[in-house]
Parts: sequence; structure tokens; C-alpha cells
Amino acid sequence: MAQNAQRYFNQYQSLTFDQVNGDWLPQMDGKTGLALDVGAGSGRDAAALVNRGWDVVAVEPEASLRELGQNATKDKSIQWIDDQLPDLNQVRKLSYRFNLILVSAVWMHIPPTARERAFRILAELLAPGGMLVVTLRHGPSDGERVFYDVSREELEAFARHRALIPIALPAGRNDDELKRPEVSWETLAFRLRCSGYDLRAIANCMTS
Repeated sequence: MAQNAQRYFNQYQSLTFDQVNGDWLPQMDGKTGLALDVGAGSGRDAAALVNRGWDVVAVEPEASLRELGQNATKDKSIQWIDDQLPDLNQVRKLSYRFNLILVSAVWMHIPPTARERAFRILAELLAPGGMLVVTLRHGPSDGERVFYDVSREELEAFARHRALIPIALPAGRNDDELKRPEVSWETLAFRLRCSGYDLRAIANCMTS
């Protein structure tokens, strides 16, 4: 992928944050907090979240693409990290809990045998009341990267095992914003329920 980093960067930057994330954006409802952008790529989404008042940790394992993303967002307060699913070892060392975790155009790269662990780690990184957003790419490989089949049912089963609450989003698949007829996208979102008995803590959780 390194030799194609500039092409992927340009491709990602050709779309806006709102175009790609329109299905779940209404759930933000003006909220801010600490966000984790897994597979941050060009930094487009991380930068947009910062502009909306979020503090952002951006994870990108490909060095060439990460460098392009860092350069493009150098005027933004974004913490860039070299890390990747399923383990997110470097992120876990931070001991942060995130109000929003965005896993956009990443899940199809994770081998099926590693997905349950990946989902468990993502769930453990959520703060109470935090939201996990995952976009699923449906369609053939692009011939350069390894893609695996993905399904809504798999994610929903993982969420049930982790006691995450599904968030109602527009049903069905969306056409590809890059106009590839063989590719479509599906967005799922889950929330970690608030816990504990401290009424003030619960109130903060519900408004985070």
C-alpha cells in the first residue's frame, strides 16, 4: 500500500466527512468528548471531529499514509498513533476511554478469526454511554488489498455478547460515494450502556 499512499490519500480527501458519515451524524446531536478514529487514513474524519469540538486519537498503521495524514492535519490537535486492530496495543497503553470510536472502512480488512477479539477490545475502550460506529464495505476486492466478507449479523452478535445497545440508523445499504457500482456500504452503531448507582455520574453519562 505504501507506493499507493498518495492515491489513497487523494481518494479519501475527495469525499467529505458528512458524505461518508451521514447515517450516524444525527446521533452526535452536538455532543463532544474523546474520539478514537481507527484506520484514520488521510485524517479527513479526525480533522472534522476536531472542528466539531472533539479531542481525537487517530490510528493509522500504514506509515506513508499516516505521514500524509499528519501533514494534512498539522494545524489540528490530533494525537496520531501507529497501531491497528485487532489488538490496538498502543491505544490500550494510553488507558483512555472514548466517547466515540469510529471504525470506518476497516472491518473488511480484519480476518474473520480475529474479529471477535477486535470487537471485544473496541468495546472495552468505550466510556459508559460511548458510541461505536462501524462501516461495512460490501463488494469485491480492489485487487491490491485483502478484503474479507462482512455482515451485519456478525457485528450484532458480537454486540449482544458485550452488552452493547444497537442504535437505530437508516436501514439498508448505501451506494458507494466513489461511484463504484459493485461496492455498497452499511453503517452500524452501538452504545455502551451507562452503569453504576451515582446519579450525577449517570447524568453525565447520558449527556456525554
